[in-house]
Amino acid sequence: MWETYGVLVLVVVLNLAACGPSHPIRSEEHAAAVAAGSGPDAALASQQLADAKKLVADKNWPEAIKALQEIIETKYFSRLSSGLQHDVLIAAGEAALDHGPSKLALEYLTRATSLPEAGFDDWLWRLEAATEVGNMADTVTTLTVLVQRWPARSIQIPPSNILNVIDESKNSAPDAALQLLQGLFDAHWKLKWDIEPSAAWRDLILRLVEKGRLAQAIDISSHVTDVYVLISMRVDRRFDAVVAANAAHFDIQEAANQAFRAFQAAAEHAPESLELQIGVIQSLRSQQRYEAALAACDSILLNIHSTNYPAKLYIDYDEFYSWILDERAELLGRVGRWDEAVAQLTSASKLPQNHAGHVGQVINLAHLYCDLDRPRESLHVLDRITAMNSPYGAMHLEKVRLNAAYQLGDSLQAARSMQFLEQHRAESPDSYEDALIYVNQLDRAAKLLLERLRDKNQRTQALADVQTYAIPLRTPRQVEYDARWRTVLARPDVRAAIRQVGRIEEYKLEEQ
Repeated sequence: MWETYGVLVLVVVLNLAACGPSHPIRSEEHAAAVAAGSGPDAALASQQLADAKKLVADKNWPEAIKALQEIIETKYFSRLSSGLQHDVLIAAGEAALDHGPSKLALEYLTRATSLPEAGFDDWLWRLEAATEVGNMADTVTTLTVLVQRWPARSIQIPPSNILNVIDESKNSAPDAALQLLQGLFDAHWKLKWDIEPSAAWRDLILRLVEKGRLAQAIDISSHVTDVYVLISMRVDRRFDAVVAANAAHFDIQEAANQAFRAFQAAAEHAPESLELQIGVIQSLRSQQRYEAALAACDSILLNIHSTNYPAKLYIDYDEFYSWILDERAELLGRVGRWDEAVAQLTSASKLPQNHAGHVGQVINLAHLYCDLDRPRESLHVLDRITAMNSPYGAMHLEKVRLNAAYQLGDSLQAARSMQFLEQHRAESPDSYEDALIYVNQLDRAAKLLLERLRDKNQRTQALADVQTYAIPLRTPRQVEYDARWRTVLARPDVRAAIRQVGRIEEYKLEEQ
């Protein structure tokens, strides 16, 4: 595992409202149509619902929520038709979701989706409520129902949101995660630009292997196309039977070539996408074709700088422009143009937030300064960050602060940073591992690696980290880091632990 300064801090915020309707309150005609019977209770409830909807129309949210609650809490509510119950619960759930307590919204939407009238939109609102509350078990269950019952419509949900749920479910709901992953695979779910979600399929394959469903696992393995996911499977003994059954698919060099050709073809077919162009550039960098990758970056930037409306040229400009600048800085470092790399990241770090810039680029620049033995400048750059919304990003920031403090001999700050990293290690075990190597605490680094190898959920990434990858041009500080990491890997207890659960192989690709 060798360190680079190319860290992109991605804050994934579930915004499921964007993929469904904007919470319109159901029409009174619909309420009348589903109301059963003509008894006084139904008539009263229907009138109360109509009155509550007038409060909604007037945006009197507290009174609207109170009025809807009063209907739900009446003794006769359970005797109303399921259609009328559904209308009231949905109206209350929608109002509470946008303008009241999220827990109350989840309660009402859960009750509403238990009724036969519940449809896709109702379950989608329940998913949003469960996410806001932080109820991961219900989030996984709800998303599973959506992809199983409405596979075609579920593609409305942004892939990043689905990936976030998958990642969170690994520890909190492993059995439910299997059903979710199987549902997604059966629905032929893919990422944007028809890209296979390889890491998700790897997780599904592992769960199927553990359940003894090897034939199905082998079949799904052909959908794993990301070369680094393929490496992680090759080196993990849990996947040995799958790899052996489809050896040609796990030829890493051929997989890398195929990935490059696939990104190249996709980028040519959709030249309006920066994301696909970045895929081409990253494929070139991984194979150490630096000049070609730099030329691609420069061509894109020339296009951007030649227009006053880059967002019309690239549909994902706001999201991925900063990525292009990060990639170019990485590549400049690969060819020894360190001052230019600093200048590129300095420029990128001043991007406005609406171009997905600032925080990630500031951390990357500070990291690069540390690699160049310029710790004071690193800390000066980090002072520009006033708050971190991402726990993962906070780990990256703190390990850079630790690195700079250690280089300066500031033992107090180094101790504070290490304490933070240790307390939040679950957010990014890699960052904690890096920090221990920065401060030359190799016994602790080895202990952490052993823990990661023994942990079934961390093992895949730990094994990927210990592989022998192609090494790019390094600064003296990075060379020192590499030497310490090799010392950790050479320990007899570490080597034995690796052999027990996996293996070390050598690849002609850079580490991801």
